[in-house]
Amino acid sequence: MDTGKKTRLGILKSDAQRDIIDPFNVHNWEGVVEGSFPNGEYIVITLKKSDVEFKIALLYSCATENGVYKVLDRTVDLIVVNGSFYHLESFAYGIETEVVEKSSIQSYIIKWNAEVSEGKISSGGPDKPKLKPREFNSYIQSESPINQIWSRIKQFKTKGLAKKLVIERYASAGISYSDESIDSKAEGLAFCIQNGCDYFEAASKQKLNQRVVSLYYGGIAFASAEMLASPEGPSTLDEVESMTKYGHGLYTFDSTSKNSFEGFVVGVLSNGFYKKWMDFLGFDTTLFPSKKPKKAEDIDLSKPEVTTLIELFSRVPELEDLFLLVTNSPANWLNFHYDSDANGFSLSQPRLRETYVTINDISCSKTKEDIAALSLPLEQIEYQTSEYPGLHFKALVKHPDTEYWHGVINQHRSPFTGSSIIIPAFGSVTEYRAICVALLYSLSILVRYRPSIWREVVSGKHENYLALTEEFLDVYERLAPQEFFENLLSKRVRVTQPGSMSAQL
Repeated sequence: MDTGKKTRLGILKSDAQRDIIDPFNVHNWEGVVEGSFPNGEYIVITLKKSDVEFKIALLYSCATENGVYKVLDRTVDLIVVNGSFYHLESFAYGIETEVVEKSSIQSYIIKWNAEVSEGKISSGGPDKPKLKPREFNSYIQSESPINQIWSRIKQFKTKGLAKKLVIERYASAGISYSDESIDSKAEGLAFCIQNGCDYFEAASKQKLNQRVVSLYYGGIAFASAEMLASPEGPSTLDEVESMTKYGHGLYTFDSTSKNSFEGFVVGVLSNGFYKKWMDFLGFDTTLFPSKKPKKAEDIDLSKPEVTTLIELFSRVPELEDLFLLVTNSPANWLNFHYDSDANGFSLSQPRLRETYVTINDISCSKTKEDIAALSLPLEQIEYQTSEYPGLHFKALVKHPDTEYWHGVINQHRSPFTGSSIIIPAFGSVTEYRAICVALLYSLSILVRYRPSIWREVVSGKHENYLALTEEFLDVYERLAPQEFFENLLSKRVRVTQPGSMSAQL
C-alpha cells in the first residue's frame, strides 16, 4: 500500500472513533469500523442499536472519484466527508445518498435515535441502573456559607437524623452493623451535636473570657461527635465520657522565658481526651508522656510533645501578617504552588507523576533541611529566587498513585488565605482543628487560672496579643464548624457563593 494512503487511512480510523463512533456510543449505539478501502481512501462504519443498523462511509476528502460515490450510494446510508466541502458537485453527482460534513453528525444521532424509539420511549438503551443510595449533601451554596453550615450541622441534633448519618457512614465503609449499635451511636451523636451548637451559640454573644471557654468546650463536643459518627469510633456516649476520666489530655505550665504569654508552656499527655482523639485521627502518640512536669527544670522544649502558646498560634495560617507584626517567632505554615516554569508547561506535554512545586515560607525562617525533614514526598529541594515576599524553595513532588501533586500533599484550605501545609505540632499533629482546640485549652487556662498573665494581655504590656487572640477566635468560629461538619460526613464540603464561577446555575 502507498505510504501516503496508509497514513491517511490511519487518520480516518482515528477520527472515526473520536468523532463518529464515540458520540454514537454515548447514545448506546454499537459502532465498529467494518472495512477500510485504500483505493478510494475511505472507511465504512457500521452502527447498531436494538434491531436497527446503519452504515456510514467516511471519506478522507470530498475530492474523491465519482465512481467511488456511486459505489457508496448503493452500500451505505450516509456519506461523511472528513473535512469541508470543496466543489462537491463536481464529484458527488448522480447519487441519492446524502453527503454531509463530519461536523453535522449530531443531527444524525438525533434522527436515527428517533427511528429506534417507540413514541416517546427510546429502545435499545440499558436496563434500569442500580441506584446509588442518597447521601447527605456536602455542597453548600449561600450568600452566607457559615449560616448554611450551621443549618446542616443542627440537623443532627435529633436522634432520627443522627441515626441516618451513622447508617450512611457504615454503608459507605461497607461495614455491617446492629440496630443496637446504631441506636447508641445516634443517641450520643445527637447529644454531642446539641452541646457543640449550644457552646458556639453562647460564644457568639459572650465577652472575651467566656467566649474562649465556650469555644474550647464546643470543640470538645464536636470532636466527640465526629468520633461517634465514625464506624471506627466509640460506640456509646459512655465510652466518650470515659476518655475524660483522666482529664483533658493536655497540660500547661508557666513560661520558662521572660515573655509570660508567648512562652506559656503547653504539652500533651498519654491519657485523657486529647490523646484518645489523636489516636482516632491516626497521629503517632507513642511519645506522649504519662505525667506533666512538676517544676520548670523538668521542661525540655526541644522535645516534640511539649510546645508554647506562641508556637500554637504560629500554626494558624489565617493570622498571616498579624502574627508576624505581633511576634518575632517564625510562622509554622508553608504555601505550596505549582511551578509552571520548572515543569516546562506545555499543552501537548503528557501529564507526569512527578511535579515541581514552589514552597513559600513567609517568615523566612526555614532551611532546606527543615523542608526535607517534613514527612512529605519531596526531593531535589533547593532555594529559589523570587520577586515575591518570603523565602522560596523549589522541590519535586512524587505522586505515582495520583494524577495531581496535591493528591499526596494534605493542604489546609481556608476562605481567609491560600492553601497551606501546617508543620506538625506535638511531633505529629497536623489537623487544623486539633491544633486550634489545644490552643483554646491553653487560653482557657489563662483566662480562668492565670489572671496575672491574662491581665497583661487585656490591658498591659502584652496587649498586642489581644488583637492576635481575637483574630484567632473570629477565624476559628468560621472555620471550625466547617471542619467538624466535613468530618461528620467524612467528605469534603464544597462552599460557593451564588453568582461565582463555581456556583450551580
